[in-house]
Amino acid sequence: SAQPSRAFTASRSFSLLGQKPLQQQYDQNTMSLPTPSSLSATVNLLDLSAAAVACTVSASRTIMKIADPDDHEDGEKNIRTKVDGSFVTDADVAAQFIIVKALRTVSQEVHIIGEESQEEMEQIKKDYDYLDQDILRRTRQEFHVRRQQSTTNGDDETSSVQLPLGTMEPPSSESQIPSDPMFDNDDSVVVDASRVCVIVDPLDGTKSYAEGEYDVVSILIAIIVDNNPVFGVIGKPFGYTGHSPISGTDCVTFYGGPLIGGVYLAGGQGVEALPLISNEEGVITEDLPRAVISSSRSKGVVQDFCIHMGEKGLVYPEPLLISGAGEKSMRLILHEKNEAIWFYPKPGTSIWDVAAPDALLRSLGGRLTDKYGKEMDYSRTRDDFENVDGVVACIDEKLHARCIELFQEGDWLEQL
Repeated sequence: SAQPSRAFTASRSFSLLGQKPLQQQYDQNTMSLPTPSSLSATVNLLDLSAAAVACTVSASRTIMKIADPDDHEDGEKNIRTKVDGSFVTDADVAAQFIIVKALRTVSQEVHIIGEESQEEMEQIKKDYDYLDQDILRRTRQEFHVRRQQSTTNGDDETSSVQLPLGTMEPPSSESQIPSDPMFDNDDSVVVDASRVCVIVDPLDGTKSYAEGEYDVVSILIAIIVDNNPVFGVIGKPFGYTGHSPISGTDCVTFYGGPLIGGVYLAGGQGVEALPLISNEEGVITEDLPRAVISSSRSKGVVQDFCIHMGEKGLVYPEPLLISGAGEKSMRLILHEKNEAIWFYPKPGTSIWDVAAPDALLRSLGGRLTDKYGKEMDYSRTRDDFENVDGVVACIDEKLHARCIELFQEGDWLEQL
């Protein structure tokens, strides 16, 4: 199967952190000498990433059970409103509980920021299944296969190996897939835990979920190192049309980022970054890139600017109305209907809405910033979660740059 060209190798996987040894960089970033305790608190990023993929499945199962009206034990959403006016359900809180508990099996020290509050988390009484060991094992095996394929460009016998998350059958050759591949000797993926933050949106699209509209529901998990998103997971608990779920589950999952050098369907093919159609002759066709915006926020400057981009020949003049940050991001990443840019230059999104998509877009040649073209600051605390300067996400870096440039012209900022 086709694989992305950005290979994951031990030598390249962390080029974004610079060429200096990781511990030297840690010392310079903190501007202080590391303490003995900080030196001993390290985390293997591939282990953390594998747990993020596996716990997405566990969280998906609980989200689906709570949505099931025939499940007398878990089939009550308990919809309520938070202080900020947004919806929350028991599924949001349970999913975050599962994800955090699973990540803590890898590291007790990494910082985790989730959308749901600590107070909500402390109300959890049920002991949920938080980590499917079979899914975890198969995820680690799949990472190993991806790595083999990328270092050989898929030209040897590894290209025919069925990916572990795509089958529940044992591998045909034990020599092709180790039973439990370990990366502990790969120093490029072992970092001080104080440099790592995991940002979690346990159930993106809560309003749709509460109303029984499940297609847009997503789980978003991002691993951040030194303020750089290096790995992201987008899970679709109720499946995703045209894409196969992880075998033995209903959850369709995409994962990737600079850490592994590409974006992949779990158990399936890599995602390729396709070239955008240009409008060199000024002819408006449906092959042009499409903007995606929220149906509930489609009026005013957002829609007007998307129409303006269409008049300039950058995009098709009529934007697509899509709910949910995770769903918008999936539309850009897969680009199946020429979706290319998510434009929302106002407050209303949060860091957990954009961190995982940012990691995936970076591996496909895209970019995600605020309305000024500045990188997102993922070092913010949970109390400072809102993206006050909006979000502009694009599958193509050049289109992103042109959008930012065009927005700075005229009086668009004054209209906000």
